[in-house]
Amino acid sequence: MFKSSLLLVSLLPLALSNPIVSRQASSYPPITFGVIAARSASSVHLQPVNANGQAFWIGKDTTTYCPLTNQTQCPPGIETVFAVGGGGAGLDTEVPGGQRIYVAPSGALRFTQAHSSFIPPGSAVQTFNATTGTANGGLGVFVFEGLGATGFLACPVNTNGTGPYQVFADVEGLSDKDVPGRCKDECLGFGALTAPYDGEAAAWQYI
Repeated sequence: MFKSSLLLVSLLPLALSNPIVSRQASSYPPITFGVIAARSASSVHLQPVNANGQAFWIGKDTTTYCPLTNQTQCPPGIETVFAVGGGGAGLDTEVPGGQRIYVAPSGALRFTQAHSSFIPPGSAVQTFNATTGTANGGLGVFVFEGLGATGFLACPVNTNGTGPYQVFADVEGLSDKDVPGRCKDECLGFGALTAPYDGEAAAWQYI
């Protein structure tokens, strides 16, 4: 579990075609972690980044699904866990084939639907990297270095600048029309801090 790392994050400064990255199909062992936003004196500071609706959000709950008849055999499915290795990124799931993370041409950080390999043309599936910190509460950082990106943004869905916030990579050419509130200046740059996760697969699949 990574939530305990939130207790120490306030002491830290703001940090700034391959196989799908998953436990069941990978030629390299991925590292697994949760992501916590760091942006001092903002509404996104110390908030988790969650998978919801094939996108990533701050201020929305993680959404998952498990098809097993005996629900006691399902993974917890209550938090979003990333898996990164070899430059690629995915979600930590049990679903056959896994779920890949990518950056769409619009800059949105997204993930594939379960049982589907479709990714929009022009998306980036590589140049993801992460460090995980330590099990005693130290944190690492998650980065995306493709498409001319200079970091991550939390972009509010409401025109008054309030959340929830959809996560984008600040890619070259990102403009007002790409973000949900239609105003890029309302987006908040943040450090994507990583908190190590060492349990079993976090979810059957994310939805």
